[in-house]
Amino acid sequence: MSTSPVILDRPTVQMLAPDVKNALNEYHWRRNFQLFECLMTDSDHGTKGADPAIIPYIRDARRAIVYYGNEFHGSYNHHNQIAKFRGRYYYAWSNGFRNEEDAGQKVLIADSDDALNWSDPRIVLDVEEGSQWANNCVAMHATDDFLYVVIMSEETEHDETVTGMRRIRPDNAYMDVYRSADGISFEKAFSYGSTIKWIFEAPRLTAEGRLLCVCTTMDGVPAILLWPGDDILAEPEFIRVEPPQGASFPYGESTWYQLDDGRIVVFWRDEGASCYAYVNFSEDGGRTWTQPMITDIPDSMSRLYAGRLTDGRYYLVNNAIPTLLDRMPLTLMLSDDGLTFDKVYMINDSPVEMRRKGLLKINGHQYPCCLVDGDKLIVAYDANKEDIMCEVIETAGL
Repeated sequence: MSTSPVILDRPTVQMLAPDVKNALNEYHWRRNFQLFECLMTDSDHGTKGADPAIIPYIRDARRAIVYYGNEFHGSYNHHNQIAKFRGRYYYAWSNGFRNEEDAGQKVLIADSDDALNWSDPRIVLDVEEGSQWANNCVAMHATDDFLYVVIMSEETEHDETVTGMRRIRPDNAYMDVYRSADGISFEKAFSYGSTIKWIFEAPRLTAEGRLLCVCTTMDGVPAILLWPGDDILAEPEFIRVEPPQGASFPYGESTWYQLDDGRIVVFWRDEGASCYAYVNFSEDGGRTWTQPMITDIPDSMSRLYAGRLTDGRYYLVNNAIPTLLDRMPLTLMLSDDGLTFDKVYMINDSPVEMRRKGLLKINGHQYPCCLVDGDKLIVAYDANKEDIMCEVIETAGL
């Protein structure tokens, strides 16, 4: 008995200018030759040896280590969130002893007046000693009056026969909103209960003045969350999105921006291991959506973040390399119209290696969360799910 191969009929969206596509392809090619110690020429030094650089580094950028993970105060640090509230920058993240989403994981927050010199972290939400619960920092949102941190709490009972995130019991989790009037003391202000499993990006305002972000529901279905207005404590509408054949969007790790013509563009991380980002569109303010389509934007299967600079250009920050889980190169792409990216820059591809192994930790620069502040693009990310990093990029010269 013979069987025919399954051919996936997937519409594609071309979003890279030829120069950007060529640069990303050459970087990928050389990086893989370097990883396997295969020199292409006598003078080959991999991606570090090209002059000029295959993907140019950003000239006007400064880097800070917000928190240095260690075995005493938590070697697992991840789920980066950044916001500006009352003239100060705030950076929140999940902090665990060793493993991802393990018992005792709490949410920390630090603040800064320049995004380079950060305070010692304070606890937003802790876990009682001996408890099997973990707290995950999944969003941070600022208004004139309050700084909000959204936390997904879950019981971490393990099914050791199951790999990855699915080892956690999905029926014992809930999502709450905590708020602070001073950035120091937080109180629980609202609960979404157990309807939402994951979001990883704070809701942002559409041109219509409605908050919007992407989530995954507790039953594993990706959805757009659309609020009636600008109040994060109001009940949002759930607009379900069906992944196309071969793709998987189980963790709500999506990002978006809105074009001048009103269309909203959402980029999706694909857990189907295509190693490319998916995209879909809404022409009515987020009420209805096209089916997601695969793009030519490489993505190593990690969180990505998109938005708009003060000068009107669109940006996308991600691990733009089509090698599964290669999160070493963190890149910034720019577009004039939001449909074609014609510039690409390297934020960080320095070699890094975790100091302490832990479940689901991975080497690399990952999980960007971005904040535009004047001519600055502030990129919050972590190294190896271990060290909390912040990049301050001057965008005027890009």
